[in-house]
Amino acid sequence: MSSFIEAYKRTGNSIIAYKQVVNCDDKSLQDIVKGSFSSLEQVFEEVDFYVSTETKRGILKNTSKILGGIVSLGGSYMLELHNKHYSDIYEAIYKPACNIIESIERETNECLSLIGEQLTEVNKILKPVGSILDSRISSEPAIRHSVTRINKFKTGFNTSLNAGFGGLVGGSTALGAWGLVSLIGSASTGTAISSLSGVAATNATLAWFGGGSLATGGAGMVGGFWVLGGIVAAPIVFFSTKSAYKKVDTIKEKKNKLTEESGKLIKLTQQALIHLIEARVQQTKITTLIAEYAPKIQDELKLYKFHRSFWKDLLGYKMNAEQEEHYNNLNKLASELLDKLGIK
Repeated sequence: MSSFIEAYKRTGNSIIAYKQVVNCDDKSLQDIVKGSFSSLEQVFEEVDFYVSTETKRGILKNTSKILGGIVSLGGSYMLELHNKHYSDIYEAIYKPACNIIESIERETNECLSLIGEQLTEVNKILKPVGSILDSRISSEPAIRHSVTRINKFKTGFNTSLNAGFGGLVGGSTALGAWGLVSLIGSASTGTAISSLSGVAATNATLAWFGGGSLATGGAGMVGGFWVLGGIVAAPIVFFSTKSAYKKVDTIKEKKNKLTEESGKLIKLTQQALIHLIEARVQQTKITTLIAEYAPKIQDELKLYKFHRSFWKDLLGYKMNAEQEEHYNNLNKLASELLDKLGIK
C-alpha cells in the first residue's frame, strides 16, 4: 500500500496511481475502477480528508469535518471519498477517451467531406452520360443496367446530400459517409449498402459507423451518431455535503454510469480509428478514379456530341457508326467507374 500512497501523492489521481503500481493488462475497466477505489479508500483519510493542522484554519476545518461526519453518520466522509473517485475516473478515463475519439471524429469528418466533394465531381461527370444513354431506347441489358446504376447513384447522392443525417453533419460530410460505406460497407443483414436508398441507406450507414448493428455486437445507429456528430461529453459532477448520507448512493450510481459510458467510448474509439484509416484509403482511391476516368469520359462526351445528328436523335433514327462507337464507349467507362465505386 505504501507504493500506492506514493504514486497517489505524486499524481493526485487514484486511477493513474493504481495503474502505476498494479499490472492492469488483464484487468477490465470495471476491475480497475473497483481496485482503485479500494486502494483510495485505505489512504483517503490520511492523504486527502483532513488538512494540515499547522494553522488555526486547518484545525477549524478538521473540527468541522469531524462534527459533519458525526451529524451525517459518516455520510460526509463517504461522500467526499466517492466525489474524489468520481473525479479521478472522469479525469483519467472518461475525458481522455472523449479527447481521443473527438480527434478521430474531426479527422474522419474532414476526410469524409473531401470524399463528398469528390463524389460531387463524379455526379457532374455521370449526369450527362446518364442523359445520353437514356435518350436512346436500347434493348441491350448492359445499357439499361448502366442507366439503372447511374440513377441509383444519383438517388443515393441526392438523399445523402439533402438528409445530412438529420442535420447531424454538413452535406458534404454526409455525402462522403454514404460514399465511403457504399464502397466497402454492408448492412447488418449482409445487403450491400449501395443497393439501399432513403432512410434505409441512412440508417445502415449510421450503423456501419457504429461498428455494426446492436444485434451483431456493434454500437448501432447511436454509435454512428456519436462518430459522425461528435461526442457530447458528460459534465463532471460534484455533490455538496448537504444531506450527504442520502447522496452517497446517488454518486455511486453516477460513478457506475460514468464507468459504463467510458467503456462504450473506448470500444467505439477502436472502431472509429478503423473508419478513419478506411476513409483515408478510399479518399485516395476516389482521387485516383477521378483522375483516370474524368478525362476519358469528358473526351468521349465531346466526340459523341461532335458526331451526333440533331435530326436523327430527334426522330429516333439509328446512330451513325462514329456516334454509336462513342455512345458505347461512354457506357463502358461509366460501367467501369460505377463498379469501382461499389454501385451494383
